[in-house]
Amino acid sequence: MFEQLSTTIKGVNLSAKFYAALGDKKPFTLFCLPGGGSSAEFFDLHPDYSFVKRMNSVGYNVITMDHPGTASNQLPLNQPFLKPRISAEYISLALNEWNIGKLIGVGHSMGGMTVTLIQARYKTFEAIALLGSNAGGLDWGLNDHEKTYINKPERFSKDIKKLVYAKFGCEFTKIPSGPSGNSITFGGQTETLTARLREISCELYAAGGLMSMIKGSFSNEVKAIDTSIFFACGDHDIGIPSEEIEKYYTNASNTKLIILKDTGHNHFAFDSIGFLCESFDYWASSLA
Repeated sequence: MFEQLSTTIKGVNLSAKFYAALGDKKPFTLFCLPGGGSSAEFFDLHPDYSFVKRMNSVGYNVITMDHPGTASNQLPLNQPFLKPRISAEYISLALNEWNIGKLIGVGHSMGGMTVTLIQARYKTFEAIALLGSNAGGLDWGLNDHEKTYINKPERFSKDIKKLVYAKFGCEFTKIPSGPSGNSITFGGQTETLTARLREISCELYAAGGLMSMIKGSFSNEVKAIDTSIFFACGDHDIGIPSEEIEKYYTNASNTKLIILKDTGHNHFAFDSIGFLCESFDYWASSLA
C-alpha cells in the first residue's frame, strides 16, 4: 500500500507514491525516478522483483515518481517546452512541499541524469544512486549532427527544442511496443518480466532522453556533485564501459560501483536485484 502525494508547481499538477518502511526505520527516504519510456512502476515491477518492497523491508521509506509530462504526471495544455533543468526544478519544489526529511536520490537511466540535475542545482539529497546511468552519453544513439553537440553544453541547451523535434517529432513520444526481450540488454530475465516491462512503459520525455545521450550536455552539474554516489551497472548494460563510469564525477566525496552479473539495462528485472539491494543498503547505512 502507498500514500498518494500531490502538489501543484507553477500550474503543473505533480504526484508521487509514498511507501512506508516496515519495522525499524532507516534515517533516509529513497526518492526514485525511472528511466526514459518507463513509468515509476519500474521500482515495483513484480512481487519478487520489487525495489520498493525490498527496501521497505529493511527500513527505508520509498517515494516513486513519474517524470513531469509522463504517465500520471501529465502537463496542462499549452505548457511551454519543458527543458530538463525546468523539470528538475519542478521535482525539487514538489519535494520541498512534501517535506519528507532526509532523502537519497535514486535514478535509473535518464532518471539518474534528472537526479544529478536536482542535486547539483538544489542540494536536495544527502547522496545519490545512479543505476544504469552515467555522464558518458550514448554515442551510438546519435546521428552525425547530434554528435557535434558533444561536450558543448551551452550550445546544446540553446538548441535543445530544435534537436528534440528533429529526432522525435514531439516532446513526449510513446515507444510503440516497449522492450522486445530479443536481447538481455533491453529485456528482462524471463518472458514474464519482459512482458511486465512492456506493460509499464509510457511516454518518453524526449528532451530528457536526448540530454542524457549527449556527453557533456550536463557536465556542469556533474562537476557540482560533491556528495557520495552509488553506481550500479549490468554486465550487459548500455552506455560506456563500467571502468569509465566513476571518472566523470571528479568532485564526489566518494563513489561506490557494483557490477550486476548476467544483467541488462533493466536491473530490477533480473535475479541480481538481490545483490543490488543488499549493496545499496550497505552503502546507504554507511552514510548515517
